[in-house]
Amino acid sequence: MKKRHSLLPPSLNGLRVFEASARHLSFTLAADELNVTQSAVSRQIRQLEEQLGFALFIRHHRSLELSQQGKEVALLLTRQYSELNQTLRQLKAKETDTLRIQVAMSFAVRWLIPRLHSFKSLNPDINIVLSSSMGHSNELLQLEEDDCDIAIYNVPEISRSSNMPTFLRKEYLAPVYSELLTKTEQPISVDELITNYPRLHPTPDQCDWHEWLTRNNRPDQISKDGLTFNTLDMALTSCFAGQGVTITDLMLVVHELQQGYLKLPNSATIVTNSTWQYYYQTVSKGDTVTRFVDWMVQEEKKDMAALTHMAERHGWEIID
Repeated sequence: MKKRHSLLPPSLNGLRVFEASARHLSFTLAADELNVTQSAVSRQIRQLEEQLGFALFIRHHRSLELSQQGKEVALLLTRQYSELNQTLRQLKAKETDTLRIQVAMSFAVRWLIPRLHSFKSLNPDINIVLSSSMGHSNELLQLEEDDCDIAIYNVPEISRSSNMPTFLRKEYLAPVYSELLTKTEQPISVDELITNYPRLHPTPDQCDWHEWLTRNNRPDQISKDGLTFNTLDMALTSCFAGQGVTITDLMLVVHELQQGYLKLPNSATIVTNSTWQYYYQTVSKGDTVTRFVDWMVQEEKKDMAALTHMAERHGWEIID
């Protein structure tokens, strides 16, 4: 009987060692990943090269470089190992019905967590594991299957191309305040709000205030005075306590606006943020991920409809 896969080495462990070494371009880092010694990795690579009949690496004094044959083998192995790992994890997920979500902190606290009961009521069989991230764009583009099933980030605008994260929505910026600040139920003007009350900055660079004031032709009112925080959650907590007026993405506080816990000034202008936007990346495929994405998109549409309705009722202008 004809032997299949006759050109493959007797032990496939050498291929795994090579794939790690090619990814890192380092025998030392590959050894750390595989929990073996550097000499064991070097020995496995040389043995694999002998079995294949060609060099996989060009060895320099202090560095490694893939040979042309090595590049082709590494590309194939990385793709196949990734697909195999994803398939195995999906099969395991079916057994445990677990959905792992990595999400920007403000989005998790202000939007996702208060709504998770809705998703759970529709999908009681799914176990959700939530983790937070600061959401840097390089993290978003370099996620691997072992990190999570889906990632949701608020990051600077990303150029569209294949294999990129999916655009979810823009930010909708406007100043908000609590009645505890003004001590009156009567709406106040924009000028009164931003001139007479402390300003709360949700980011150290104060970019959101800068964006809103500039788009409203008020660059002379940009000020560093007030309280500065490094998260939106802290700025909003201070705002709820009546300590000042903050700028926020209104889509994160739709419920609070509907219930009157937060207010916008009279004739407020809502501007879409031209820099920061929301994206999601489905790191793995499957029915569970699809159900979550569909639910999330529908919830965002409901909030957008609610915000548009409030804007029409209160005379807020939305500027793209």
